[in-house]
Amino acid sequence: MDQHPIDPSDRVSRRPRRGAARRLLVALAAMLAVAAGTLGTAVYLNRDSPTWQAILGTEPVIEAAPDPAADLPVLLDALENMTATPEASGTARLATALQGTRTMLAEHVELLTPGIPATSQAAAEGDATETSANDPAAVALDAADFSRRLAQTGNALLTQSLGAPEQEARRLSGAGIELLVQARTVLSASGATQAALDALPAPGIAEESAAAATATKDSSTESAPAADGATTSRAALATMPEFAASACPSPAPSNPEAPDSGQLLGKVADAAYRMGYAYDVAGARTSAGLRTAAWDRSGLLVDFAQAVEGQFAEELDCEPLRQPAYQLPADAAQNPMDAARSGEAQLALLLRDAAATQTGDSRAYLLKAAWAQALHARQVTGVVPDFTMVDGAPESTGTAAESTESSGR
Repeated sequence: MDQHPIDPSDRVSRRPRRGAARRLLVALAAMLAVAAGTLGTAVYLNRDSPTWQAILGTEPVIEAAPDPAADLPVLLDALENMTATPEASGTARLATALQGTRTMLAEHVELLTPGIPATSQAAAEGDATETSANDPAAVALDAADFSRRLAQTGNALLTQSLGAPEQEARRLSGAGIELLVQARTVLSASGATQAALDALPAPGIAEESAAAATATKDSSTESAPAADGATTSRAALATMPEFAASACPSPAPSNPEAPDSGQLLGKVADAAYRMGYAYDVAGARTSAGLRTAAWDRSGLLVDFAQAVEGQFAEELDCEPLRQPAYQLPADAAQNPMDAARSGEAQLALLLRDAAATQTGDSRAYLLKAAWAQALHARQVTGVVPDFTMVDGAPESTGTAAESTESSGR
């Protein structure tokens, strides 16, 4: 049979099929692009949400802040290494300061870290071979390095106390302030300059570089305090915040086991009033050089007490705390200035206790006042206040009673 040729017009064209497939692929690609863009935009806009952070693996890892109290045993061991080296102990004055620091650190280690043994104890049990050059306690320190580390730990403890519960705040802030003051004692005993003392870490003051610690004039004693507090500076007194008190401030021990904020604030104001009276009398019984200093100190303390008391006088209709006269310390007749200064350490402890009953700016203000007051007490008495006293406020210097003495100011 003859084969008839196929009419070319009768052939089925494949172009339309290829064109449809291409259009389908383009449509699918467009849909995928739109979906990817939408998803990417959603992820970008919600990248900070906890769900997407968990999916993307970008959820921040929250690390627990290091406990500054854990540095206390390390500092104690570093001090042991220093005192074992005659070159590090230096002069007799520095050796005495280091011995006092050792006693202080041992008390705070027992108070704040009862479950953390000192590394020297572990070494005594046979672990001395594991001590390496990377161990901070094994690194030989001089007085300047040790003082700086002591102040850094004290500042960290004081910062931690700002958000701690009341009793814990007393322990942490007391230890922090005492370490800060003792750091200055050690550095001063080493013969450091005033600039070096001022460069030590302090509450609210950034640490300066080591170069700033260089000075041109030697000084074995300190001049003005490096910190200003409400009981040592009128500028700080002018910025006093509002305190919270559950009742009228009262120095009377209505509940010695659990004193409230009003009672502790009352103790602070009462102690300031008493010292103000003692300084006023001392000014009248001393020479012209000390007279001005005594009366200036008296005026600042009385103004501070009045500022504390004045916050509650109108609101709570509180009775005045200040008595017409106070009983002077026993040796006021023979040593009027020393007798007046004998209450400076007590006021620092009372400020620390009152700060623990406050929160926020009020606690920070009183803690800074306690730090400056402790520094002032050490400067005028030569003794660092014992802030391990946390079970109750110390007794006031003198008693509020009628006396043949009168204020006269």
